[in-house]
Amino acid sequence: MNIANLDIKKRFYNSLNERQKRHFLALEAKSLDYGGITLLSKEFEVSRTTIHQGLKELDSEEELALESIRVKGGGRKKNFLLR
Repeated sequence: MNIANLDIKKRFYNSLNERQKRHFLALEAKSLDYGGITLLSKEFEVSRTTIHQGLKELDSEEELALESIRVKGGGRKKNFLLR
């Protein structure tokens, strides 16, 4: 089993944000036969769980979110005590 236009798809994939990457891989997985998720996981170096999450998001009844990817205030906090 091969992924058509893999080089172009990899370049496009690298220009996407996290959510868009999940949705792109989910759409690709839907177009491939049995074993497609594993193949995509290896070719794009992502977890199979990530692809399954994208499939779940696409199959949900909710609109695909357009708002910010990250939660405001998330991430590592600055430690001002270490100087």
